Amino acid sequence: MANIANQPALRFKDKVAIVTGGVQGIGRGCVDVFVEQGGKVAVFDINDDVGQAMKSVGPGEIIYFHCNMRKEEEVKNCVEETVKKLGKIDCLVNNVGCYYGPKSIDEISVQNFRDLLEDNLISNFTASKYALPYLRKTKGSIVNISSISANAAFKNSTTYCATKGGVKSLTKALAIDEAKYGVRVNSIAPGAIETPLLREVWPKETIATLESCHTIQRIGKPREVGLASLFLAVDATFTTGEELMCTGGCELGYGNKNTGLPC
Repeated sequence: MANIANQPALRFKDKVAIVTGGVQGIGRGCVDVFVEQGGKVAVFDINDDVGQAMKSVGPGEIIYFHCNMRKEEEVKNCVEETVKKLGKIDCLVNNVGCYYGPKSIDEISVQNFRDLLEDNLISNFTASKYALPYLRKTKGSIVNISSISANAAFKNSTTYCATKGGVKSLTKALAIDEAKYGVRVNSIAPGAIETPLLREVWPKETIATLESCHTIQRIGKPREVGLASLFLAVDATFTTGEELMCTGGCELGYGNKNTGLPC
């Protein structure tokens, strides 16, 4: 029989998290890490077939809610239902977001920009607004999923970079306001991560180039962002208003990462 005394303690045991956009990609990576560490996770998403079939990969629990993050009333109701069913909220991971692929400003309509703002920025505000009354009770935390593009913009992505830059600023400003309640607010800026969206948006022949853009010379895994989220939620108790770069070092150096030359 295994010696229970020697087994590592579960880092999210008896805690509750909400993960928006949690059925796949980075969101699913966050869900899996939290439940592996004994947590109960409420997943907010609109992909019902996948969401309702989600199973826990660890001692924790997954509960799925259909939630269109553009609809304020749905977000409010799902937050309230989470508390009714799971008792509290210790962490909110604002992960839901979208990228429509590289397009010049001439190819992007004003409505396209408004839609992206809804998905990538306003959704963070809405979920935070309705979760915060409960997070204040537990002195919990918010983890916003930003992007390397919030710090190092890239070509033909003006609206995406703008929305993710907004996430970074929202994080810092909200951290100031919520400090008096003991709630920490941080963000994670991922580089290229192996997700269905990445494969959808970027042609197969471009993936190798993306890998070479990272100092570590590979694309990240959703689970790695999940581990970063767990760190901010559990361990980083003296950290708020900060952005954790989960980028494989893609922002380091300004030349070709393979040559070793400065330009």
